[in-house]
Amino acid sequence: MNLEGYVQKFNELKTVFDSLPDGVVAIMDRELKIATANMAVSEMLHLPMEKIVGQSAAELFGGRIPGLDDVLSEAMNNREDIRNYTFEFVDSTGDVASYLVSTVFIDEISDTDIAMVLILHDISEVTRLRKIAMQINRYGEIIGSSEAMKRIYAVIESIKEYSSSVLIVGETGTGKELIARTIHNASTRKNEPFVPVNCSALPLGLIESELFGHVKGAFTGAVANRIGRFKAADKGTLFLDEVGTLAIETQVKLLRVLQEKVVEPLGAKDGIAVDFRVISATNRDLKTLIAEGKFREDLYYRLKIIQINLPPLRHRREDIPILIHYFITRLNRYYGKNILGMSENAEKLLMRYAWPGNVRELENSIEHAFVLSNGALIQSKDLPAEIRLAEDNGAPPLSPEADPEFEELRIKKALLTAKGNRDKAAQILGMHRTTLWRKMKEFRIIKGYGKPVN
Repeated sequence: MNLEGYVQKFNELKTVFDSLPDGVVAIMDRELKIATANMAVSEMLHLPMEKIVGQSAAELFGGRIPGLDDVLSEAMNNREDIRNYTFEFVDSTGDVASYLVSTVFIDEISDTDIAMVLILHDISEVTRLRKIAMQINRYGEIIGSSEAMKRIYAVIESIKEYSSSVLIVGETGTGKELIARTIHNASTRKNEPFVPVNCSALPLGLIESELFGHVKGAFTGAVANRIGRFKAADKGTLFLDEVGTLAIETQVKLLRVLQEKVVEPLGAKDGIAVDFRVISATNRDLKTLIAEGKFREDLYYRLKIIQINLPPLRHRREDIPILIHYFITRLNRYYGKNILGMSENAEKLLMRYAWPGNVRELENSIEHAFVLSNGALIQSKDLPAEIRLAEDNGAPPLSPEADPEFEELRIKKALLTAKGNRDKAAQILGMHRTTLWRKMKEFRIIKGYGKPVN
């Protein structure tokens, strides 16, 4: 097919191309002459179509998107496609403009012609919002001014208009559900349901009924129809917490629902169409579970279209003073007290502590101290014993008595104290090294947990 044939095809689909928000310029010959374009290009350039078609793309865009003319010329000379090349510049109005530029060469065209399609995606608003997010100390109910948290704010700003799946990865207590709720509240689905599901808390025999629903009589005890969490989240967001604990059989059905957006309640003959966004979270290493045959790789990639890695509190200590102020302010409102803040020594203890329980542990510790405080400032003596008596490296001393409910936390504390040395941690815990290793695998505690970051 020759160049004119492709232009004719493009124009036949003009209604479709004109509905696209991205600018599409097709098709340019060796001289970079524009054969046709869609309406988005006309709007970007503030020019009528008759002043675009037939013009040189290098001259037309070069003066409006500085540097684009050189990139297009180089792409044409080398006959190499461009993928998401970013241009950022100050436009004639003084605003910062940003574009993603891609090109595609048409291989099917005759040997005598060279044709290229140019795609322009205006990301100026996304760039502006990302920069704003990088300058703030909080986003919704998320608190923190560290660079790590600001990067997360920027990601939320970038994805809030989309319905892509999000996987949130972080240790216990880092605030994974808070991040999920913030994503939902920032999205176009904010006025629809946010339905959380703690996958690890649901009994194995009931989890499919909880997720997908069932019809009356589907099994013993099914005395009425149940819609399930997916249907409850219709038009909204489904949050799957601790998704790594799901059984393989359930993972297969979950993958099917994510792919087809159709739920089949247990015992039902027909599926039910649902519209939802899924956000999942885990404190486990899903790649390790995949290697062990305990988690499906195809489901993993379906869940992690976007992945957010939440840093532990010990890796963003600069956020601790802001969090202290936030929790004290909130507790003052709740309890009707007027505590002004925290003494310098008390704050130093909190800054030094290792925080194996992360933000959740910090919040509980602040409330503990708040309740015990009798003055205008929270003092060191008001803080929990494990913080007051913490060793110089920030690791808390261990109780000689083992408490099964807090066994995971105790193991993490021991590893922090031992700086990741499992032999020393086993001695601190009073258990055999192989027992410690087994329990680390059970709780999915990573090798070398607690080693200080250089």
